[in-house]
Amino acid sequence: MSNSDANPKVPSHQFGSADFQASPRGLLLFELRSWIGRTFTKAPPAKSPYLHIGCGINVRPGFENLDVHFYQGARGVVGHDLRYPLPYPDATFNGAYSEHALEHLYPDQGMRLLREICRVLKPGAVFRCGVPDLEKYINYYVGKPVDPEFAKFRSGCEAIWSLTQNWGHLSVWDAAMLTKTLREAGFAEAQQSNYREGRNTELLLDQPERRWETLYVEAVR
Repeated sequence: MSNSDANPKVPSHQFGSADFQASPRGLLLFELRSWIGRTFTKAPPAKSPYLHIGCGINVRPGFENLDVHFYQGARGVVGHDLRYPLPYPDATFNGAYSEHALEHLYPDQGMRLLREICRVLKPGAVFRCGVPDLEKYINYYVGKPVDPEFAKFRSGCEAIWSLTQNWGHLSVWDAAMLTKTLREAGFAEAQQSNYREGRNTELLLDQPERRWETLYVEAVR
């Protein structure tokens, strides 16, 4: 029997997967790439009226698509370490959108990013933010009805582990915490929203494959 037969690969969402474990080499590479990007590259002036934060390879037309320097090679992605001030002047954008990015920052880093988003938005502009919803995971853990997609987890414990310690997640959010933090970041108002429902139709970019676990909140500058 081969080693691969004896130790089959654990799927990324299952307890025991090592796919997203941080390693000293990986952390060093990330910091080095960030330093090189911040030192030797400069974001071009914004050409679009909207900002997409934490885009990955999911580039949206009509948006400035921003993510860490590892994604900079993707067509249309502006490399930027989201732990640092956004590379745009005050009141640049008519709106901003982010989905499943904020949870990859520690809470203090997330607060700084939200303040930066508020800064670069024009007065009255909307920021639409989607994050994994802690409440949905807790509901699954205690046996309340949830989306059938949660059945991929073999237990509530596995789901909570995946939310809090997998995928490079560094913070967790529910509606109360996210709306409170957005107001503290300088937004005039913030409230929970629904999938593809909101004030600005240009920002209704919610990904259907993430609907099952996502909390949507909109804030107004």
